[in-house]
Order: sequence, then structure tokens, then C-alpha cells
Amino acid sequence: MRTYPTDLDDCAASSSLAALAEQLRDGPLQELTVLQREATKLALRAGYARGARLEDLERLVRLSLSAMQHFHTFTREFQAVIRELRDANVDAH
Repeated sequence: MRTYPTDLDDCAASSSLAALAEQLRDGPLQELTVLQREATKLALRAGYARGARLEDLERLVRLSLSAMQHFHTFTREFQAVIRELRDANVDAH
């Protein structure tokens, strides 16, 4: 059975958490999925030109850095929301 927030603070918190979950899914997790697929493709290729392999490795590095930067940004935002929720909970009591 689904429950619904009872006041505006709960609605805002629920909305913030839902937005963060969507941001995580569409951002860093999507990038990590692409990174995993590309790494798998690279691992399955054998014996192709060294230059092409180097380019693929450089692309994987760029994908990895991008995913980690986005995940770090997401984590900071998530921590801020948790802090706000904790502070609101303390203030309510």
C-alpha cells in the first residue's frame, strides 16, 4: 500500500529524493553502463591494430572520468538532501 506525504516538508523531501533517484539513473549509472559495455567490447576484441586499441582505451578513460565526476556530484547533492531532511526532522521534534 502506497503512503503519501502528509505535509509540505514531506512532499518536498519526497520530491527531492525522487529527483535524485532519476538523476542517478539517467546520469552516472547510465554512464557506468556504457563504460561496462565498451570495456566488454574492447576485451572481446583480439589482435587488432595497436593504434585503434589505444584510441579505445583513451575513450574508456574519458568515459570513466566522466562517470566518476557525475557520480561524485550526485553524491554531494544526495548528502545535502539527507542533511536537510535530518535537520528538518530535528526541528520538527
